[in-house]
Amino acid sequence: MNSYKGILPKGFLIYKIKENIRINNKSKAMKNILVIILLCMSSLGVSAQARLTIENNSQRQMTVKIMKGFGNGSLHELVSISSYESKTIYFSQSGYYFTKTKAVLRGKDPVYQKGQPFKVTNDDTGYSVMTLTFSIKESTIPQVLGGRQISKEEFDKN
Repeated sequence: MNSYKGILPKGFLIYKIKENIRINNKSKAMKNILVIILLCMSSLGVSAQARLTIENNSQRQMTVKIMKGFGNGSLHELVSISSYESKTIYFSQSGYYFTKTKAVLRGKDPVYQKGQPFKVTNDDTGYSVMTLTFSIKESTIPQVLGGRQISKEEFDKN
């Protein structure tokens, strides 16, 4: 240490050590930022999955049950969709699904409907992107377009 006396300014060695620590901290921060960026980019690949957009083209508030399987099925997801709005449902598994819908309008009887089964693909061969549009023609007896009418009890199952 004495050999540097007079050549280096006082505190130079301490300054150099602090500077190296700051560089190392910056290096760690850059590594952390890089890891976060890579994680975000890899999650974008995960977002490419099967999806169904349900459009409500009616005056009624809709409660839609997306059911997996046939017959009674098991509940995949339950969504509420306001009149003239839409919602998107995502699927992580391939299989057959169907919908059960309750459509409500103040001052009118609710309408219950069961849709036809549809196939969802979500695997290494690709993924499904579907749109389902609900329309009800309002009259003294509302007419549901597509599917078949069901009872409240059948809608309430599952």
